[in-house]
Amino acid sequence: MFITDDDYRSVCDDYELEQISHCPDTRQKAEAAALEQISSYLRSRYDIVKAFEATGSDRNPMLVQCAVNISLWLMVHRLPQNMGHERRECLYNDAVKWLRDVQASKASADLPLYLSDSGEDLQNPIRFGSMPPNIYDY
Repeated sequence: MFITDDDYRSVCDDYELEQISHCPDTRQKAEAAALEQISSYLRSRYDIVKAFEATGSDRNPMLVQCAVNISLWLMVHRLPQNMGHERRECLYNDAVKWLRDVQASKASADLPLYLSDSGEDLQNPIRFGSMPPNIYDY
């Protein structure tokens, strides 16, 4: 999976993570849903499959934090009386805001683009250049 146990340690301690993700099946479903939500914002321009295949330090740190915060937001509803709900909601809203900014090109993310075989950006709507010159040899 794209998210590791160490990624959660930046936003919660071990006890909190154990309480939130008591069932591994629930955690996997929340992580899958988080990755799909991220993909829904970014897949029109960025090669998300390639971005999620990255491992270790090759992963985009902001993408990892978005995935962690969205996953925790999806899992926090299992806690009694929604403990920690306000803090998770704030982090979730920040993650979604960043995704919307990237989607609207207000923020630039270091994510892989869809490229043609020649290295051209396939999703860029602006094309430039000219036709090859005509050779008039009569």
